Amino acid sequence: MARFTNYRFAPCVLGTAAVLILLPGCKKPQPALPELTSASEILERMVAAYHEAQSYQDSAEVRLHFKKSGDKDSLVDEKWDYSVALSRPNKLRMHVYQSVIVCDGKQLHAVLNLDEVRGQVLELPAAEKLTSQSVFESEPLLAQVLTQGGAAGPPVILPLLLEEAALEPVLEGAEKPTLLPPETADGELCYRVEAQRPDGKLVFWIDQKSFVLRRIEYPTAEFQKGVEEKEGPVTGLSLTVEFTGAKLNADVESTAFKFETPQDARLVQQFIVPPPLLGQKIGDFKFRGLDGEEITRESLAGKVAVLEFWATWCEPCMKNLPNVERVADRYRENDKIVFLAVSVDNHQVADDAVREKLAENKLTLPIARDPNIAAREAFLVESLPTMVVLGPDGVVQDYENVLDPELADTLPPKLDKLLAGESVFEEALREYAAPAPSGSQTEAAVAAAEIAPASGPQKLTMSSLWTCRDLTSPGNVLATSEPYGGGRLFVLDNWQTVVELDADGKPAARHRLDLPKQPEEAVVSFLRTAVDGQGRRYFAGSANGVQQLFVFDADWKRLLTFPTDGTHPGITDLVFADLDGDGALEINVGFWGPAGVQSVSLDGERRWKTQTCENVLKLAALTGNSEGPAELLATTAMGSVVPIDKQGHERKPWPAGKRFVQLIFTADLDGDGASEICAIGPSQKGDEMRPGDNAAFGLDRTGEVVWQYDLPSGVPASGALEYVTSGNLIGDTAQWVIAGPDGSVHILSAEGQLIDCFNSGVSLTGLAVAQLDGTPTLVFASSAGIEARRFERAAQAQAEE
Repeated sequence: MARFTNYRFAPCVLGTAAVLILLPGCKKPQPALPELTSASEILERMVAAYHEAQSYQDSAEVRLHFKKSGDKDSLVDEKWDYSVALSRPNKLRMHVYQSVIVCDGKQLHAVLNLDEVRGQVLELPAAEKLTSQSVFESEPLLAQVLTQGGAAGPPVILPLLLEEAALEPVLEGAEKPTLLPPETADGELCYRVEAQRPDGKLVFWIDQKSFVLRRIEYPTAEFQKGVEEKEGPVTGLSLTVEFTGAKLNADVESTAFKFETPQDARLVQQFIVPPPLLGQKIGDFKFRGLDGEEITRESLAGKVAVLEFWATWCEPCMKNLPNVERVADRYRENDKIVFLAVSVDNHQVADDAVREKLAENKLTLPIARDPNIAAREAFLVESLPTMVVLGPDGVVQDYENVLDPELADTLPPKLDKLLAGESVFEEALREYAAPAPSGSQTEAAVAAAEIAPASGPQKLTMSSLWTCRDLTSPGNVLATSEPYGGGRLFVLDNWQTVVELDADGKPAARHRLDLPKQPEEAVVSFLRTAVDGQGRRYFAGSANGVQQLFVFDADWKRLLTFPTDGTHPGITDLVFADLDGDGALEINVGFWGPAGVQSVSLDGERRWKTQTCENVLKLAALTGNSEGPAELLATTAMGSVVPIDKQGHERKPWPAGKRFVQLIFTADLDGDGASEICAIGPSQKGDEMRPGDNAAFGLDRTGEVVWQYDLPSGVPASGALEYVTSGNLIGDTAQWVIAGPDGSVHILSAEGQLIDCFNSGVSLTGLAVAQLDGTPTLVFASSAGIEARRFERAAQAQAEE
């Protein structure tokens, strides 16, 4: 994985991004205080100055300074780029850590100084109006570099320029700001405003004339612990951002927003990271042949080995294996090359079932089983099919994790070179940095969706109830139904705050979540809620890729953090459920990697862990009925839907019409106590899967597809959006409500029939159906705010008029 910097800490959130820590100021003679003496007023004047500015420019740097104890010559003074230039509404240039981002108002380009993506240039359509979210969520790897790539966190200037309540998150929980004696920074006399937070003192240096931010000093106690783990004891540690040359309403040269694409660059709409094992010697592994013989790295030494990882339930595998067999046929008389079809099916699948699956498809490749999960541990297989080619010395020469219809033509030249004693992995690595051909499948698969112009529904009448613009960076929305009737509405703001809105869209309460700052600054991008058998409500939250989830009571007091020790590739989803029907809720957690799915009680006890289900994308809970018991459904990076019972036992993956399933949702739409199921994945016509074309489809309790509804093509701007919600907007039964990547909203019946759709005209960040004062309400969030809409059938609206 990418390594961004030697020193990282998890910063506090400022605006939509995170922030903060510090260094003492220059010791100058202290002049008399100017007229302003209120720290709060000075901060307000600073925020107003940034909001009113039409442009901004600086040459900022992050500076880390410390001395290693006991070593006279061991002063460390590190610097990182942190500069920003902006011209409203949508021109930007940032040099932050290992990233360069340039937006000329039409296109956004980004380059990362990382070996894994060297030579690639990100190219995306520009947002009509820049927001912090549109920058930080534009691409996953870029977001990781900006938010986790350096000591001071994301660039703090963007929220100040682009967000209404830029300072609320960072000052919430702090004591009332106080004013320190003024000092000089960057040649200008500055107010110094200190905010005492639980993690230490945060100091803003604010120009007394222009109210531009000249310096930020950060608390260092927690950060010093991380440095000392790497460097040993240190003294005099300070961490600051120096906003050298900062100027509001700057006359920014137009050339600052121009990006010259290198002639040999590869334009991508998502950074493409090469497989991690190319060119490396494979670790120890052990497979078992169907004849009982062990197959190891040593037993394959001296031969070229082509290993095709597959499973009996994997339909794409059944399309790729014939291509592998055609290649194998060309080399059947050559004893210097070995082909193996390595089944990753769990131990519950018998050898005969594996053998019969290949026989059904008229395949005769030698078969191996993977009882020790070497596919995951040694070969880092995360999706199927995956092909790995080992050289005679055990070095990984080729690694393909996609279905390749041209394999019979592209693989033999590589094998011939390997048999002749040459190496081919260098060429594969070069291909990742090569310019992509115009109109390639890779580009099509990751094409960003353009936001459709706002438009109303065709059949229903839609009316606006209210608009709320009181949140800094609205995210996912959660609506609850209460036992006394009616409902409540909660919106995530800035990843660390939950705002409750009343029926009129006014903030009724703001809950700054009690989140830990170690082992990383915790954030929450999605929320879950449920009521136990005694009527007690619980909330839970986490985010994709983070280390922990958090459970809260009805008043948002943190009750549980899980897990509390160890590291893992990251959490992907969680769902409350009472699978055993005892009235006590369990938390079921999905993880990237081998952690799979785990069930945890509300007191933090791990109840069970799945054995083979891994790289989980989404979880959903099925209620028990005459068709089957209560169970979980997990979708995985392999595109499968895996049922899991109350004891954590996995059943055979569902067929799902041979579709690749990414997301799955359940809801009792018709009120009969049984769950309906809605899945999201690539659209499919017959056996043809069309990457980039999206579809929603319904599944029954056997995993068969019962309906399909095609959605707009493309990738949405917000990767954190919960795409599917449900509720009764109109009629006697509830509906599925699905967000399209282009900002459209689609209302479907339980049977998958389109009731109506409309275009919001914005990039959605949250979606929910709520009952507000008895009114069925669709609530959606975007960077512009939260909007509430009511729907009526045309005749009903006319009658009310």
